[in-house]
Amino acid sequence: MAKKTSHKATEKATVDNASETGAGKEASMALAGVKKGAAAAKQAVSTIASSPSRILDSTVYGVSYGLSYGAVFSALMVVKMLPADGLAIKGFHEGAKAARKDFKTHEYKHAAEKTVSES
Repeated sequence: MAKKTSHKATEKATVDNASETGAGKEASMALAGVKKGAAAAKQAVSTIASSPSRILDSTVYGVSYGLSYGAVFSALMVVKMLPADGLAIKGFHEGAKAARKDFKTHEYKHAAEKTVSES
């Protein structure tokens, strides 16, 4: 009759020897690497998900910058070409003053209407 041998004692000794030789440390380092990789993957997904909004933000900024730069630079060039004490410069100053005044008046009316409608 064949004698049955148990390998459990041998397996336990192998596990004990592995942890003594640093295999346990390597396993914990591997686990830490997996966790770090998972965190990096989550961050990459959130970056990819936010990319469309970044593209939209960059587009809005670029268009706004271009319009503002074009308007201001053009106005400064026109003003620079005109005589300093001329009627055109006087018209620009008075027109700008009137526009600021009308804009403030419009803002006050809008704020008052909003306050009344909320009450």
